[in-house]
Amino acid sequence: MEKFTYDNALKYLDWLCIFGIKEGLERIKELAEALGNPQNFYETIHVAGTNGKGSVCAMLSEMLKAQGLRVGLFTSPHLESYCERIKIDGENIGEEDFARMIKRVKDCNVVATHFEVLTAAAFLYFKECEVDVAVIEVGLGGLYDSTNIIKPKISVITNVARDHENILGNLEGIAKNKAGIIKRNVPTITGATGEPLEIIRKTAREKNSVLYEVINPADVNVNLRGEYQKINAAVAIKAAQVFGLDESAIATGLTRVTWAGRFEVVNTANGIVVIDGAHNPHGANALRQSLDKNFPQGKRVWVFGALRDKDFPTMIDLMFRKNDFVIVTPPDSERAATCEILCAAIRERGIDCIGIEDNFAAVERLLNSEAEVKIIAGSLYLIGAVRKFIKAV
Repeated sequence: MEKFTYDNALKYLDWLCIFGIKEGLERIKELAEALGNPQNFYETIHVAGTNGKGSVCAMLSEMLKAQGLRVGLFTSPHLESYCERIKIDGENIGEEDFARMIKRVKDCNVVATHFEVLTAAAFLYFKECEVDVAVIEVGLGGLYDSTNIIKPKISVITNVARDHENILGNLEGIAKNKAGIIKRNVPTITGATGEPLEIIRKTAREKNSVLYEVINPADVNVNLRGEYQKINAAVAIKAAQVFGLDESAIATGLTRVTWAGRFEVVNTANGIVVIDGAHNPHGANALRQSLDKNFPQGKRVWVFGALRDKDFPTMIDLMFRKNDFVIVTPPDSERAATCEILCAAIRERGIDCIGIEDNFAAVERLLNSEAEVKIIAGSLYLIGAVRKFIKAV
């Protein structure tokens, strides 16, 4: 029999994408049952939120590791390789093991979605590697996300803002969906505010979940740039404290954490480039604040791309200054907004821009500019496509 390779796994996952996103936990429960419910063999921390959940997951993973625990980490999406999504003690799963896990899930003969297969593969791998604890990031929403079959020791909701409204509805619907990860008698930590916080409070009361509300950014040394990482750090710290980690492990984890594509400052021969996966208004506002804090002076030139189902007009209002120059290029996705649409929206606001279809040509134009501050921002599909190219310059 021909060996099931990493390339086979990628082709299978690409094929599964045609089925799109389907609500409900029936398929993932059937998959997990067929695999022996691997998610029940280790402790878990469940993390949802509109923005910051990946960063919080990375921080918690490093804190747990500093405590001496064997730690699994499941996040999405990836930037350059599917193997980034499943980690043990900070190391990506190998391609051979990734293919083996996908094959195990495929052989269950359960009709499932792309993300459900990845989730089951991660749960299985963590059991095989005998992790002590796994940090599990929600893929989309919370209530019906395939990760929501775990029985976590702690639930975390970083924040709630408008995103994926075509799937999750208005802000109230988004908040209710994310609050769906709150479990009975399981503590919850949140950095949410306003109406979403009220919904989270109500759900926590109904589930007898002790709720810890994080209001202020943490004044700590964290190895991630960006002003928004201070509130992410505060959420992660509270979660770690509730989990029972030592303060020394918490501090050590924060100094060791890395998270690609989130206010990532890269030194190139053509100057500093900031890479940030700000892909919704909340993220765009956070990026602008971080730029104003760290690079307040000088002309800014951007490479920017967004998906057409995102609120890119608001993102444009929040991110760009009138004297910025924007190089628009489409993310590598069928959902990409065209250069024409994005350029029209940018020019309507009196900001100069140009559209370049080829991502790498767009980045070369950025690198060759005379700007003091160079930024690549927007969809993670764009960030993932150009990040390796930038780091090689």
